[in-house]
Amino acid sequence: MYPNDEVALKEVLTPLWTRRWKIIFFTLVITFIVAFYLSLLKPAYRATAILQIGSNKPANTLSINDAFNESSASKEQIQTQFELLRSRKFAERVIKQLTLLEQPEFYSGKYNDKIAGLAKFGGKKSPPSMTEAVARFQQQLTIAPIAGTELVKISFASYSARLSQQIANQVGITYLEYQDEIHSASKETTSQWLIDQLTELEKKLQLSELSLQAYREEEGIVDIHGVVGLVGAELTELTSELLRTEKLADDLAIAYQSMKKYADDVRQLSELQGIKNDASIRQLRQNEEKIARKVSELSQRYGPKHPKIIAINAELSALQNRINQQVLDIVTSTEKAYMGALERVNGTKQRLALAKQNYLRLSRLQNKFSQLSREVETNQELYNNYLVRLKEADAMGNYKANFYVRFIDKAVVPKSPFAPNKVMIVTISFAFALMFISIIIIMRELLVDTLNSRRKLDNFNEADILAVLPKIKRPNTEQDTGAYSTDSRFTEAIRTLRTALLFHREKTPPKVMAITSSVPNEGKSTVALHLARSFSEMEKVLLIEADMRHPTIAKNMNLDPHRPGLSNLLAKTHQINECIIRDKSVKLDILTSGISPANPLAFLSMKRFNMLINVFGNFYDRIIIETPPVHAVSDAVIISKLVDSVLYIVHGNKTKREQISSGLRLLQQVNAPVDGVVINHSESIDTGKYQSKYYRPDNNIIKLAARKRG
Repeated sequence: MYPNDEVALKEVLTPLWTRRWKIIFFTLVITFIVAFYLSLLKPAYRATAILQIGSNKPANTLSINDAFNESSASKEQIQTQFELLRSRKFAERVIKQLTLLEQPEFYSGKYNDKIAGLAKFGGKKSPPSMTEAVARFQQQLTIAPIAGTELVKISFASYSARLSQQIANQVGITYLEYQDEIHSASKETTSQWLIDQLTELEKKLQLSELSLQAYREEEGIVDIHGVVGLVGAELTELTSELLRTEKLADDLAIAYQSMKKYADDVRQLSELQGIKNDASIRQLRQNEEKIARKVSELSQRYGPKHPKIIAINAELSALQNRINQQVLDIVTSTEKAYMGALERVNGTKQRLALAKQNYLRLSRLQNKFSQLSREVETNQELYNNYLVRLKEADAMGNYKANFYVRFIDKAVVPKSPFAPNKVMIVTISFAFALMFISIIIIMRELLVDTLNSRRKLDNFNEADILAVLPKIKRPNTEQDTGAYSTDSRFTEAIRTLRTALLFHREKTPPKVMAITSSVPNEGKSTVALHLARSFSEMEKVLLIEADMRHPTIAKNMNLDPHRPGLSNLLAKTHQINECIIRDKSVKLDILTSGISPANPLAFLSMKRFNMLINVFGNFYDRIIIETPPVHAVSDAVIISKLVDSVLYIVHGNKTKREQISSGLRLLQQVNAPVDGVVINHSESIDTGKYQSKYYRPDNNIIKLAARKRG
């Protein structure tokens, strides 16, 4: 066995190698189509102008100190200028200034003059509308800031080199004019706008201050934060006290319930854990044990009416009465403690509920008070900021602090086109087409539900796999070999199959074998013929062609299709020696199908057919029967009952796994002796690399050892 990654690589690369000419053909076709399309395109030119957008901000948005120190503009402001250069407004200005709608170079197509000339036969093309022109302009315009600098590239692509240079420069000029317009307009409107805003903010500030004062007087608020803090501390303390009292009550409840359960039985009460562990009870129990021992000692020496016995019994009885009374006292004290604990719990809960109500009320007051206070502070801060801005604007007057904009490099007429890069596009299209077609082939091979790879064979458990046969290389000339293959790899694979059949079973190798398949054209006739010839190298073999519907063995061996055969023997029109053909080179006799009858199934169901097989078994060491496909007719199912072994031929690249499984189920339903599956026409599975030590490269075979089911 080879490592999994090596097998997977072989599984991927083999389909590519076997279909290499198809891959190359379709790749070249796609590449030619791309190259032909590129030959129809016009060359495109790009001109680039470079602007500097300086770091000074407009005067009406700065403090006096910031303006004279020329602080840097924010990234958002710089990005805004780039978006202005790309805007529809700028596009319309440039189109109108350069009268681009009247220049055919601006709205000409991307195809060369020959294609454009053919298009003119359909009528004269009218100039585009402003909306179409703006969309085309924005598509061809590129605004690219240079990282780490204040420079920006303005590039325009066009099929006219001169037009691309004019438009790139005009965009920069239009931007300069736009900055002047903005500065002039802002100087006239900034001061009035600030005054209007201050008036409105002053009214809001007064209203918020009045609302805060009215709320303070209405609720009688002096120090809301301090009061809330005190109530919160009280709430925390009451919560802790409630937890402690509830825990004490729970502990006493357990003892109380136990004492209540045995209220009428002092002895049971004295055995409770809480009473038993009491110090006074333990002391009394110890005294009781001492007196009991003394009673026992005196009882051995005196009679029951002796004064000492009477006295000691009286003392013991008095002590037991004391113990019982002490138990009752403990029960009473426990009950009182439990009731007291319950009263403390209820009282603490009531105080805690009142504290919570008070805290929630004060919290609502605090939230409303904080909201009004924040509104006053916000209005006050806004008012102060706008007042400072108004004073600064008045003090700065006509100081110009707009973005510093100037041309660094104006665009020049480009000398050579930038697109299309035909060599690069053709190269990329070739590589992409090659990769795309290869992926399609690989995915098709991996996803097709056939047994065309080792991975799929390892997952096939419906039957044993006896051998894998390579695709036959047909001989170029007709020789005496007839239908026999001259491919040494196939021949060695057939010998491997023969060995597998001889040693596959623990018992005697099968004498009568049937060869069938799922559907036609899976190579069962070829496998039957070559397997029979392989067995004939060692013993006497008879090959029977039982496929009377579509016989192929006689045709492949260049025999007369109308010569007598199996059907003639079953119909008793000819003798055995007239129907059997002898292969003179080996010990192989062939019984072809003969004349095709109207109902082949009736012929094969005759007792005479079974009798013929038994008769042939007396003269031949091995009998191989080629049968019709399982899914086509039921002939193979009938024949499978008369043989010792059934070989199931599968086309490795075409037969679907469902077809294989359903065919095997049909045979298993009649308890056919299916020995295993033979994979035929395999192109992707190679498990015989190790055999290169023993065979020449042209004699290397494909071999897969038989696997046990399940």
